Amino acid sequence: MALGVDFVVRPISVLDSVNNFKTGHKAFLPLKTFLKKQAKGFQRSMLAQTYVCVEIDSQGEEHNKIIAYISLTCSEIDLRNSYEFEDCTYANQYDSLPAIKIARLAVDNRYHGQGVGSILVNITTAIALDEIAPVAGCRFVMTDAKQGAVDFYKKQDFTLLGTSENLEVAEPVMFMDLLRNKPPYNSNSRLRQH
Repeated sequence: MALGVDFVVRPISVLDSVNNFKTGHKAFLPLKTFLKKQAKGFQRSMLAQTYVCVEIDSQGEEHNKIIAYISLTCSEIDLRNSYEFEDCTYANQYDSLPAIKIARLAVDNRYHGQGVGSILVNITTAIALDEIAPVAGCRFVMTDAKQGAVDFYKKQDFTLLGTSENLEVAEPVMFMDLLRNKPPYNSNSRLRQH
């Protein structure tokens, strides 16, 4: 791995050390605050599932040092007048459709630019395809992208919702159609459940 560190991706644990996570810029401080003060509570309350990248040593032992995380929630997306289903024309009549939302995604600033965020997005899309869609139906992964993250999500095959209202907001909705953009590997390739 290009990171120079081995890691595992798994749900956040009460034992995980959240205090040393560094976001680097003041604009990202809410992401650190969520990790430190809310992520574990949201997990216990089943309001969001937070997956963390945790360092492991050469023997495969975890050190509970979080280098990145992603929080997922159930959601829906309103695609009226901006997206058309050819494979299920009846879906075009609905105001909103099922989605998994990337509520938060952050990489410790010491690991920026090394592909960790892309790995977390790929795992998310694989979870949606492999685990959620077969039992509940889920066609999209979506997020409210900060302006600085729009290009990142575009590289992950997300589309900017093209409504005039969405294009004017500070955190525009972006989405991926899971039937058109399948991830390169399945959810079990880097995910360890505890």
